[in-house]
Amino acid sequence: MKLIKSMCKAALLLAAFSLFASPLQAAPYDGYSYYYWGTTASTPNAYLPEKVIDGAEQGVGKLNSPTDMFVGADGQVYVLDAGNGRIVVFDKDWKAVRQIREFKNGAKQERFANPQGIFVTDHGRIYVADTDNSRVVELEGDGTFVREIGAPKADVIRAGFEYFPRKVAVDRAGRIYVIGRGVFDGIMEMDSDGNFTGFMGTNKVSFNFVDYIWKQLSTKEQRSKLAQFIPLEFNNLDLDQEGFLYTTTAEISSEEPIKRLNPTGVDVLRREGYIPPMGDSYSSNPDASSLLIDIKVGDNGIYSALDSRKGRIFTYNEDGNLMYIFGRMGEQVGTFKTPVALESRGDEFFVLDQATNRITIFKPTRYGALINQANEMLISGQYTEAESKWRELLTLDANNEIAYVGIGKAMLRQGENKLAMENLHLGYDRVYYSKAFGKYRKEMVREYFGVGMTGLIVLIAVLWGLRYAKRRSTGKVKANVT
Repeated sequence: MKLIKSMCKAALLLAAFSLFASPLQAAPYDGYSYYYWGTTASTPNAYLPEKVIDGAEQGVGKLNSPTDMFVGADGQVYVLDAGNGRIVVFDKDWKAVRQIREFKNGAKQERFANPQGIFVTDHGRIYVADTDNSRVVELEGDGTFVREIGAPKADVIRAGFEYFPRKVAVDRAGRIYVIGRGVFDGIMEMDSDGNFTGFMGTNKVSFNFVDYIWKQLSTKEQRSKLAQFIPLEFNNLDLDQEGFLYTTTAEISSEEPIKRLNPTGVDVLRREGYIPPMGDSYSSNPDASSLLIDIKVGDNGIYSALDSRKGRIFTYNEDGNLMYIFGRMGEQVGTFKTPVALESRGDEFFVLDQATNRITIFKPTRYGALINQANEMLISGQYTEAESKWRELLTLDANNEIAYVGIGKAMLRQGENKLAMENLHLGYDRVYYSKAFGKYRKEMVREYFGVGMTGLIVLIAVLWGLRYAKRRSTGKVKANVT
């Protein structure tokens, strides 16, 4: 009997555990987020690892030092398997559908040399940053060679310029954007014919004031040995649906490691949250801060950045508010050693790990799904439904500030300005609180202006009458004599 009871208890515990464990394993990390005062607090996990892909179980052999991946418009995943000199294409069910190892360029059969970046257009054209071959290669979807785009040529190109393309993106107009290794001038922009048109989005020069003074006092020989004040180098990019470029800069000294560049190269990223979009940032210990290595733009203005130092994914909404954080470095399945690329498909995230030679697939928990759904409903104008989702989220995390902000925004767009102010105050959103306060003030003026003016006129009339009566009683006003 005791044995049966013990077995029943064990079964109940196992069932309870299965409700909270991911399909792959128990959570290999704890959820957390930042709040208004800059402190962190525990939250439910927004995403958990579902499974891993290494190529072996898919029948194409293990990946070897992969460097990048891309999800095409058809949902297929293109993995740049640099160590094996190939592109591996997986369908939506992670079945390998083809490999591209070589291509015929004229009369020559050619291969990639340490390729670092891949991009696939909506029409299925593949662009590869063939780094050590100093070119960008364009291929048909089946691997047929189309053309190669070599080093840019223009008067603005500095002497000694070396062309080692690392990342590439192509917009709907066919313009090509290339990030090169050691290129501090900005992103190289080329037209649809591959002609260089200029640099865009140059980062600000980063320097230390003490070093600057010291450099001014140094001799010419000493200055030549000091570090040069040069702009920070971009390391990755992605395009949103409007054709704006999102970029990352893996430098601790960069105050804006994430940018959104318009066609003229001006940064227009919204930073309305109280914590700017930069991952983890610690002024007291910069070595513990994030080093962002990749960025993925989703729908509705949402974007996610991959931290190569801590293996974390930071997701922000269109205003720059932090939505959730997940992932970490480690030895467990579901953690990373050298994360190099981030992609998404629907509500899934994929992280490519160069050291473990595998892709980890993440799926949202109930907590993460509620945040995604509520944000999507808010953007699409389903304010009542969005408010309901945000309130449901508060049952899982009563201190979730983004939920209060979401409720406040929903109320604001429904004209419930006073309630919007209350919730935005709880979410510490100064920008939208000011908007709600302005609308509430106008609402009060419109509602009470007529009554207030009527009361004022009556008061003036009464005061004038009393004054007139007083003056008459003292003889200062003469009565009419008939």
